[in-house]
Amino acid sequence: MEMIILFLVLFILLFISVPVGLCIGGATIVTMLAFSDLDLMILAHYSTTGIDSFSMMAIPFFILAGTVMSVGGIARRLIDCAAAFVGSFVGGLGAVVGVASMFFGALTGSSLATVSAVGSIMVPQMVKRGYDRGYSAVFSACAGTLGAVIPPSIPLVIYGCVTGTSVGDLFLAGVAPGILIGIGLIIGNYFICKKRGYQKAEKVPPRKALATIWEAKWALIAPVIILGGIYAGVFTPTEAAVVAVVYSIVVSVVCYREIDLKGIYDAFVNTAVVNGITTFLLGISTGFAAYLSLARIPVHLTDLLVNLTDNKIIFLLIINLALLLIGCVVDNIPATTILAPMLLPTVVEFGIDPVHFGIVMTINLLIGLVTPPYGCSLFVASAACNVSMERMLKHILVPFLILIGCLFIITYIPQISLMFL
Repeated sequence: MEMIILFLVLFILLFISVPVGLCIGGATIVTMLAFSDLDLMILAHYSTTGIDSFSMMAIPFFILAGTVMSVGGIARRLIDCAAAFVGSFVGGLGAVVGVASMFFGALTGSSLATVSAVGSIMVPQMVKRGYDRGYSAVFSACAGTLGAVIPPSIPLVIYGCVTGTSVGDLFLAGVAPGILIGIGLIIGNYFICKKRGYQKAEKVPPRKALATIWEAKWALIAPVIILGGIYAGVFTPTEAAVVAVVYSIVVSVVCYREIDLKGIYDAFVNTAVVNGITTFLLGISTGFAAYLSLARIPVHLTDLLVNLTDNKIIFLLIINLALLLIGCVVDNIPATTILAPMLLPTVVEFGIDPVHFGIVMTINLLIGLVTPPYGCSLFVASAACNVSMERMLKHILVPFLILIGCLFIITYIPQISLMFL
């Protein structure tokens, strides 16, 4: 009964458009007052200590790095470099979007930053070549999900923090699934473009391609420094986020000279606003998760699911369907902070590796970014690419099915996620 009331209050508040952080806090307070004699100071205590984490500090720094890279010329040069290699094939501009999203995701860890940066640059070029604007925007939104699967990944940092799972292991586990999704989208785009007869981009002469690579050298070195430093043990993921900020500012100001002091100031202000919202949400969600644990709700949920099925395949199917539905209405950050601590004991009971489950959960919730009614990546793509949501949704089916297919492959073949561990 306690769990029913908790989630009933939560979804009622969400339905009447109360801000998500206040929904989580309000539902927790109502349930604590109704069903327990716990002091409300416990909620305040866990909400503050939950964000007092070294790993959590990576989030604002990756957000800042992504903002600087978007306006400082790094994103554009990564796209130019991808276009020099794959732009001249059938569906080449779509392939550029996929490859550039993988590169940019390896720098920022954010889906929305990737959608905005890559989509705003590539979609106008695709439209010039005869691509439908709605298809171009929706493909950019779907490819942008790679931004939070390819490490470093902000959602994986959050999952690691709320479950105690190694963030470094999660980053390693995200490499192969991210590449698989990217390849799947590029192949699907190839057949769509071939069927519709979209034009190829002009073939780049070898000398110009080499010049483009040379121009993009500082942008291309960034993933090597960031990811190489993490995997070589030179610095932690949090320290890598700081390195990414310093590197992006130095390259944008000194090498490319496309950002000035005012641009840097604006980037810091925008990051502070986004981080303020995110930190409040994470703090109150940590308090919510602590209450779940004290109320033994994860234990009751485990008993319920174990009694429902003892088949791991069926269990994973249920979890996937539930997370896909939740991702349609709740952002991936609060969904992860609420559900990961609650589901993990059950996941472990079924013999599923917590690192593998982190990847599965993250991909599930990120697919929610391209599914109505929440569909935050769709909204970003709509604004960045100047196209209506209705026009985009006409083209969502094939990319969405590709994402679902990749999700189930990754779910039932854990070796894909765990091959580097």
